[in-house]
Amino acid sequence: MNKTLLVIIFSLFVSACSSRSGFSIPEVAQSVPKIQFENLYLRGVFNWWEATSAYQFKKDSKGWFVNVELIADGQPYDFRLSDAIWTPSQSCGGNYKGQPVMVSTKIFLACKQGSENLQFTPSNTGIYRFQIAPADDNEVSLVITRTQ
Repeated sequence: MNKTLLVIIFSLFVSACSSRSGFSIPEVAQSVPKIQFENLYLRGVFNWWEATSAYQFKKDSKGWFVNVELIADGQPYDFRLSDAIWTPSQSCGGNYKGQPVMVSTKIFLACKQGSENLQFTPSNTGIYRFQIAPADDNEVSLVITRTQ
């Protein structure tokens, strides 16, 4: 056989082996853990990132909530949601570090390893309600409102 023909045959063999047409690798279905709202805490600089009963979410007709007294000093409060042991699938935050949260604006939190701290800067000193509810794709919706 001539070398050129040998190279062509080898090239065809290699390209046929690397082709994926008609061949598929079965994907392993990964179950996404359900968010356990009854075990979530609001954790942030205002409570030294601790999971204490005063910051555990309580259920009402609109979802789950925590009321927090915040001082409006122009500085943002970093925070996130998590269970008592920082389980990655139960730790909810932003898609990027320092993602801002505005009063009365719904945002969606990612509940996964790698989610980032959120920031809220109150314009007035008072009590703020952090209201969460289930959303699609293992996300949680969050709305902060001023109650007093």
